[in-house]
Amino acid sequence: MLNVVVIAAALWSGSSQYPVVSSQYPVDSSPEVSSLYSPLSTLKRDSTLADVTISAPKYPEKLARSGKVVSVISAEMIQANQGKSLGELLQQSVGVAVVGARSAPGTNQEIYVRGANTGHVLLLMDGFPLNDPSHISSVMDWNLISLANIERIEILKGGQSTLYGSDAMAAVINLVTKKNAKGLNVVLQGGGLGTHQEQLSWSTTQGNNQLQIQAQNYATDGFSSAKIAQGKAEADGFKQQSWGLKWGRDMGKLGNLNFSYATQLYQGNLDNGPFVDDRDYTSKAVSHSFRAQYQVNNWTVRAFQDLIHREFRNDSMDVAANAWSKFSLSSYAGLNQGLEAFVKIPVKENATLLIGSEYRRQKTEQSDLSISDYGPYASPDLTEKQKTQQIGGTYATWQQSWGKLGYEVGARWNSQSTFGNYFTYNLNPYWAISQTAKLFGNYYTSFKTPSIYQLASPYGNLDLQPEQGKTIEFGAEKKMKSWKLRVVAFENQVNQGIVFQAMDIEPFGKYQNISQQHTRGIEFEISYQTSKFQADFNYTYLKGEMTDRDSTYSSLIRRPTNAWNLYLQAKLANKWTVGLTNQFVGQRTDYFYDESTYSVQPNPMSAYVWTDISVHYQLNSKWKISALLKNALNQEITEITGYSGQPRNLQISLVGNL
Repeated sequence: MLNVVVIAAALWSGSSQYPVVSSQYPVDSSPEVSSLYSPLSTLKRDSTLADVTISAPKYPEKLARSGKVVSVISAEMIQANQGKSLGELLQQSVGVAVVGARSAPGTNQEIYVRGANTGHVLLLMDGFPLNDPSHISSVMDWNLISLANIERIEILKGGQSTLYGSDAMAAVINLVTKKNAKGLNVVLQGGGLGTHQEQLSWSTTQGNNQLQIQAQNYATDGFSSAKIAQGKAEADGFKQQSWGLKWGRDMGKLGNLNFSYATQLYQGNLDNGPFVDDRDYTSKAVSHSFRAQYQVNNWTVRAFQDLIHREFRNDSMDVAANAWSKFSLSSYAGLNQGLEAFVKIPVKENATLLIGSEYRRQKTEQSDLSISDYGPYASPDLTEKQKTQQIGGTYATWQQSWGKLGYEVGARWNSQSTFGNYFTYNLNPYWAISQTAKLFGNYYTSFKTPSIYQLASPYGNLDLQPEQGKTIEFGAEKKMKSWKLRVVAFENQVNQGIVFQAMDIEPFGKYQNISQQHTRGIEFEISYQTSKFQADFNYTYLKGEMTDRDSTYSSLIRRPTNAWNLYLQAKLANKWTVGLTNQFVGQRTDYFYDESTYSVQPNPMSAYVWTDISVHYQLNSKWKISALLKNALNQEITEITGYSGQPRNLQISLVGNL
């Protein structure tokens, strides 16, 4: 029974014995938005809390009128970390862990916020949801996302289902693309591991029209995904490209219209499980995204469509020693469509009502073919009803402040085509003690709908209900001249958690609502900044438990109980700047399938300190050259049992405008 419990826990948390391709197995914001307390922000600091603007309630709002926990990774910080991926950058934020970000390029990355499961974080692009209905947890493949056109990253903690619907149980991460740029922007990067990257972005304004075109190419020889004890393993390379087009028009009293199209693709080499090299296992994926937004007066209307196709091929030219099949080909396609409209209504001077409604349609096509000594196997086809689901929601929030006190309260009614209706709400009071200090408390309910795979695959269960979340948090913020401080204590509960439950009869497993998860912790952030020096420190403490029908055990698989980040940046002269990033990742426990014993085994993983060093030189007013030494201490780390960590390497970047 213990093996069943461990496998279920690993699957629910986003883990798998095949972490590189785990999906293969059942196993609007304003350009001026900033966060006063982001430990990674190099934006100019505001003098008072009242001056800072956030976009948490779907429209720009003063931080002094919100009790929500928001952090921002600024454009300056993204540039200061040129050469890092999105996952590596997010790793530096308080309460965030991205397992796989420091593994071989192309590794399936799992993002955990405050210890919650990887499917409990909703990813947005300019406020539009990013989902892949073909994935087990409906999450987007992070290898399809680059930082090439990202201006700023907003992280909104807590259960945000009232405004954002399904998946927003632990956090919402909003990737804000570049806007209002002019001319041609160029980024050239090259360095160790055979890595090179080229980015071009061109923007122009003609009358009331704005046009932006963006292109990016990235390639690396990489290193072996699997950790091989003896012999020389094949380096697993990775290639990624993206293109994008944006058009916007200011129509005066008739409002503003914006349209964008983006496509991303990648190709990568994989290995066949932990400790096992494979020379002809490959992955490739492509996505096409269409987004449109119309704003007039206080009304906003949005429409989007994302089409994603992923393919995994393990050819027969090189068959790994532990391989069950001689050949396999898996294809997954996901279609994610949506329409949303909301209106902001100023009721009186210090009160605002937000009302909105949205509709999403998700569809998938999936096929798995494998050939072994027992003959070929092909997965059964899904019916039209099985491979499609619709999700609707209507929501309203009321925000009011008087004097130093204020609050936000909201509710959402959700309807899903399989399980029916569900209700969520939130309450966010705060007390602005002064212009430089604030106390706040938040209570959220949230949910995550079962994915199409969990409902209708051979292991699916059409009786599944949504996972249900509750979050409570209390915190304080304070500014003292050059110092800023924030402390937050939180507790998250998940009921009716969906896990893969093993069975003794075919199909030998089924998804069921049988788990409860309880996570609590503390986030601490402190920063100090002058005109020539910046120091940011954050610490995260987590304790998590998962309970199923029979037992209780830790839910923090691959996630540390203790983690801290230290970022230092100093301006040495007019043109020279140096930076140091240190991250401590505490002990974690992973579980893997041991081929020799045919059982799931725990693997305690040692703590480590990750160090990056950066140097920047401003050539002139338009060009800057940067050098980033990653893993400066050359630590041999393990994020996933049986897989390699990134070795020390140097990346050099040239950034400029024409």
